[in-house]
Amino acid sequence: MQSKSFKKFLPLLFSFLFTFPAFCQVQPYLTARVDTTQQEVKAVYQLISNYFNSKPDSLYNNPYWNEEEKDFYFKQHKDNFDQAAYYLFFNMNAKHLFNFFKPTILSIEPVGEKYVTRILLSADAVQQWMKNNKINPPFILRYYAAKDKTGNWKLENTWSNELQKWKQHKTKWVTFHYPPSFEFNPATAKKANVFIDSVIATLQIKNAKPFDFYVMSSEEELGRLFNMDYWLAYNTGFTRKEYNRIFSAHGREDNLHEFVHALYHPVKNYFLGEGIATYFGGVNGHTPYQQSLLEVSKDIAKNHPEVSFKDMYTNNFRYATNQNPRYVAGAVVYQMVYAKKGLKGIKKLEKSENTYESFIKNFADVMDLEESKVEAFLKDYIREYHQKQTQPMKY
Repeated sequence: MQSKSFKKFLPLLFSFLFTFPAFCQVQPYLTARVDTTQQEVKAVYQLISNYFNSKPDSLYNNPYWNEEEKDFYFKQHKDNFDQAAYYLFFNMNAKHLFNFFKPTILSIEPVGEKYVTRILLSADAVQQWMKNNKINPPFILRYYAAKDKTGNWKLENTWSNELQKWKQHKTKWVTFHYPPSFEFNPATAKKANVFIDSVIATLQIKNAKPFDFYVMSSEEELGRLFNMDYWLAYNTGFTRKEYNRIFSAHGREDNLHEFVHALYHPVKNYFLGEGIATYFGGVNGHTPYQQSLLEVSKDIAKNHPEVSFKDMYTNNFRYATNQNPRYVAGAVVYQMVYAKKGLKGIKKLEKSENTYESFIKNFADVMDLEESKVEAFLKDYIREYHQKQTQPMKY
């Protein structure tokens, strides 16, 4: 998953909202564990309150965040310095988020000279759309607070605090970063580099750059790097290409799907961007896409015969915790195009705009098909795929 395309993989938690209550001052609740009679705890509590009321969804030189992280993320990369911001304000701005999901500070605890704060966002009144989509609570945040050179308390990401505990292993293409609990396998890391060499040669990628790979064994560890003790994002792997970083919670040194994202040029059609990563690297990064395709094919034929290829393209048909139908549909497209027209066909296909109509037009052109026949051609191939597998597949 590419860095600026998190939205393709996040559940559309808040797409059902049409009206919002009026915004008022955010006043975080406190639990019994937070003793604001202590001067420093009270200062950190006020810092959190000030930050939540300072338009945290906006890109600007926020006075409540530390200068070093603002310089790197905001000034150098024109990005959110708060690593949780993309998730918090994906489909709701700060006013709407805090109106629905009230912040409760669960704890403010000392860690050396710093403090770590855990904040629950939850709704007091659970509305039907929240029940339907099981999204309350959506987040438990985790922020650090430390004094700057002038003695003022400022917020900082969990990122640098967590990574101080991590280890690393450098190879030709990948610098692996992993927590102490992770049992690093050098042999798998070596195979990962062989795969990268193969992809670079096959796709004739010029100027490929080494990258950093943050690998861990749980989604909770991944969320922690983005200021989350709990999130509903279903994120198990993604690439932040602008920082040359890959993240994976699959607990393996070979997330080949994300490796393709890191190496390959951006594809303006999101469906195709995931398709090529799945074709070469599988859905989950290490299982060949044919296995996932076989499972999806059986399911559609037996349980969802009405599903169209467009439903898979648009992600209208997806599973509760993954987008396997959409991924494997994209892989099938690359399989067909590469088999018939090679790299020239892929380059021609990738001229598609980010619309279903543009994709159909370009696929038809590349494959010498009538546009009106593309939908049924692709739908039938996927639905009938399992019937054509007469022998057990070996991986």
